[in-house]
Amino acid sequence: MKQEDTDNSGSPAGQLISDIGSARTPHHPKKRRMFDAGFLTISAIMFLAAGIVYYRRGAQHVFDILAKDSVLAVNIAPKVLAAVLLAAWLRRLLPKEVIARHFGHQSGIRGMFLAVLAGVILPGGPMTAFPLAIAFSQGGAALSVIVAFLTSWLLLSANRTIVWEMAFIDTHLVGWRLLLCLPIPFLLGFAAQYFYRGKVLISEANH
Repeated sequence: MKQEDTDNSGSPAGQLISDIGSARTPHHPKKRRMFDAGFLTISAIMFLAAGIVYYRRGAQHVFDILAKDSVLAVNIAPKVLAAVLLAAWLRRLLPKEVIARHFGHQSGIRGMFLAVLAGVILPGGPMTAFPLAIAFSQGGAALSVIVAFLTSWLLLSANRTIVWEMAFIDTHLVGWRLLLCLPIPFLLGFAAQYFYRGKVLISEANH
């Protein structure tokens, strides 16, 4: 009989070796389809809205809206492209070891606190926040941390609070809003950790 190749442990090469439960099968997230449920839902709503506009206002209004939206799409396209490239570059530049240590599944409340703090101080809009969230997710950050980061950026962003809210709203109301919203990122982070344990938040579109 032909003897199989073995490694130093005496087990056949290329096989997982059980070492008291520490061996894990790596989890590879499914590739996201181009025409997924989100795309189909938005498309259905879009066609429904177009039908209502056509029924109430006529074809000319539909064409006017399409013309204006085409200009908007052309203006936004470079920003979307830049955001996609930023996500890809951040994934290469951010060391996975650092992400896993500070934001991974073992980071606990400390990782969630750092994520909330990052959401507060992060400048810019969606073109900055979502590429960073994608890079963190693909680098090994825990789902609870990503949820806490995005929620913090949406509710507690210092840039938006100082530049916009405090410029138009009484600071007393702004302070109460921030105080009431402060625990929400932590609550949603813990909820994500409890209900979606072991799952990934963001799938890789094309990896």
